Amino acid sequence: GMRLRKSWIVAALAGGVALVAQQSSLFPALLSTVLPGRQPGGFHLLPTNQLIRPWGQQTMIPGRPVELALDSQKRLLAVLNWRSVMLADASSGAPLDEIKPRSTSYTGLAFRPGDRELWASLATRNGPDALMVAALSEIGRPAKVEYVELPGHPVPAGIAFSPDGQQAYVAFSRNNSLAVLDAGTRRVLREIEVGVAPFAVVYSPRYKRIFVSNRGGRRPLAAETTAPSSGTQVLSDPKAGFAVTGTLSVIELPDFNVREAQVGLAPSGMALSPDEGTLAVANGHSDTVSLLDTRTLTRTDVKIPTYPESFAGSQPIAVRFAPDGKTLYVACGGNNAIAVLQKTGNGWQVAGALPTGWFPSGLAVDGKGDLWVVNVKGVGNTANQTGAFNSRQYEGSLVRLPAPLPGQLAAGTREVRAANSPRWTPAGGVANLPSLGIQHVVFIIKENRTYDQIFGDMGKGNGDPKLVMYGREVTPNHHALADRYVLLDNFYTGGAISFDGHHWLMQGFVSDYVERAFGASPRGYAWNMADALTISPAGFFWQGARRPLEVRIFGEFCLPARWNPETQSVVDITESELLPWSEYWRLYREGKWRNAVGSRPGVPALAPYICVRYPNSTTSIPDQIRAEVFLEELAGWEKNGRMPNLVILHLNNNHTAGTRPGFPTPRAMVADNDLALGRVVEALSRSRFWPKMLILTVEDDAQDGIDHVDGHRTVALAAGPYVRRNVVDSNHYNHGSMVRTIQEIFGIEPRTRFLEAARPMTSIITTEPDLSAYQCLPNRIPLDEMNPPLKALKGRRLWAARQSLAMNWHEPDDIPQDVLNRILWWDAKGWQTAYPRLR
Repeated sequence: GMRLRKSWIVAALAGGVALVAQQSSLFPALLSTVLPGRQPGGFHLLPTNQLIRPWGQQTMIPGRPVELALDSQKRLLAVLNWRSVMLADASSGAPLDEIKPRSTSYTGLAFRPGDRELWASLATRNGPDALMVAALSEIGRPAKVEYVELPGHPVPAGIAFSPDGQQAYVAFSRNNSLAVLDAGTRRVLREIEVGVAPFAVVYSPRYKRIFVSNRGGRRPLAAETTAPSSGTQVLSDPKAGFAVTGTLSVIELPDFNVREAQVGLAPSGMALSPDEGTLAVANGHSDTVSLLDTRTLTRTDVKIPTYPESFAGSQPIAVRFAPDGKTLYVACGGNNAIAVLQKTGNGWQVAGALPTGWFPSGLAVDGKGDLWVVNVKGVGNTANQTGAFNSRQYEGSLVRLPAPLPGQLAAGTREVRAANSPRWTPAGGVANLPSLGIQHVVFIIKENRTYDQIFGDMGKGNGDPKLVMYGREVTPNHHALADRYVLLDNFYTGGAISFDGHHWLMQGFVSDYVERAFGASPRGYAWNMADALTISPAGFFWQGARRPLEVRIFGEFCLPARWNPETQSVVDITESELLPWSEYWRLYREGKWRNAVGSRPGVPALAPYICVRYPNSTTSIPDQIRAEVFLEELAGWEKNGRMPNLVILHLNNNHTAGTRPGFPTPRAMVADNDLALGRVVEALSRSRFWPKMLILTVEDDAQDGIDHVDGHRTVALAAGPYVRRNVVDSNHYNHGSMVRTIQEIFGIEPRTRFLEAARPMTSIITTEPDLSAYQCLPNRIPLDEMNPPLKALKGRRLWAARQSLAMNWHEPDDIPQDVLNRILWWDAKGWQTAYPRLR
């Protein structure tokens, strides 16, 4: 229908479907102060320091599409979007229909043999999960949609069928099993134990074998190092906690005997060659493709290059063979490209790459040999139609490419290489950051604000005063620090929400396991990386240091706990055991809070660095308590004359709790956060360590507000003797820039392609130190200004309070953000003020 056609916005790029040589012209040097998004040359600049100019025909898709499937006749194309399943004509890409179940899973989309049913895996945060079965009419339209409820919370993923369509084989990710279903009755006949976190499923009729990729690898033995992932222990790296094996479970029919074959790390997408002789497996965390002889299981690996060259980051996550079986297409989420492998003699080698959209994750090859690609993040567009932007305006894309000719492959490779290493005009400042002798960096992470929400009232920067929600009255210290040091008005988050934002900041890498999961994060919302499958194979950003670094972590990576004075250790607690905000506030006012708060590491490998006295990231605990814990530890460092080199501090209460009764008003919680920041900076500036210190502060994402430049633009601050004074710095920087700056100061090797390509923030630095201290400004809003009770409310305010009461505030973002954003807007701007119109 018309509604649907509007929702799939077709944009055929220059040259249409043809790959013309002109498309591969390389990119001009970017002005250092350029804004993100579409550039004059028709390409887009992403907040990950990458350029995008997809080849072929591009169709924009609202949402975050992750998977593709073609029916056996190659007439019908299905797309697994984050909250829907879409159907399109495979000859033209024209949309036909859209089914809107609840949130979908990481993967799992297949036509049942006979092409009269389409199956899809559906999953929610905590269950129940289901399989969607859509009966299709003669012309491929959904005639009837059925939902097969699955007991517990198994998280269905990849789907395959027996050739006669009588049995369905579905990976149950959280059950670590393969379910065998009677496809007719939809009943689960049996579950077969496989490896950890099974993902994709492929059936070989020729060899009567089912192959299952296990993202978490083999099951660990008793004495081995493990880390948690959604209720299962994963064999993990002792220093960083990432999964250290990846396997295939090979299931022999008809007896369902299982054996295991090792492949690379984080195996995800798989494909069988047309003759079924070769199985290709994409290893997302090894940057390799494993090619196995389907009969003997002998394996060769092909390394997929990263651009720029780095230890990790091409992220091959999906594979498809061309019809002749001699070409293999590989979706590389980190390179925003399709790697093309070709068979030469008995071996395979990388022949080149083709530019596509942001984070390709699904592939299909149609009857003409054309390649179809879904890109999770499209071209990075976060716009609505009214000049306002929000990071959750998700838009992916579907791209169609003809099979490339050799000359086009060479041109495509040059373009992919250039797009991943953009050239910039100089930012100025101090290029040799180690020469400053900075010995201490304090890295402060906050939550969810756009630049305009806080700094839109600072006339000297690129702000929009109409979008200010927490201006100078609410955030005097943010404003004073931006006035005194640098106002960064062209700074962007790498991600969209806390789930990916903290990953960008702590590891300069986001796994496809995270990128695919925005619909429901069904294995857990591991913003704190308390899931081994989310952790980068390169570890955390400080772990490439050439000399020993002392690291101390406050709040980041942490889970709830409280201090037990008898045992002088922390006791695990659940979120339901946390006290009300007013109780923590009372304990703070009376100086009795110390035994009521604490945290434990979500990443066991990081336990040695964690301050367990520091609160976890619930909004029930005021940021004043967080400041107190930090200041007490700083006093200890002062006393013994030794401070860690890298301090990571999470101050999260500017997240707010909406208008939930029993909590402070949103502006009071933002004021609490501002005062805590001011107190921390003041104390550091009066410490003996100040002459050799740099403080960097940033939001993990910008999702809870509107910005007039881009949905990723956010609040970033710098303070310290070597930071320039009273300047507006409009150089284009992002999360990666801030992390790379820390790496440059300490001589840490950037071990992911994102950090390798990041621009250090040289322009904020001066060689002339100014040692004067910072004076914290008092809050102007009472920190205990409370939201009114339900009985005092009516109309929209009553609706907002009820919505806020229904939300879980103990974990970042475990709430419907679109609803929260409206509540915060109306609370700050007036309950009758129109909310900026979003698409």
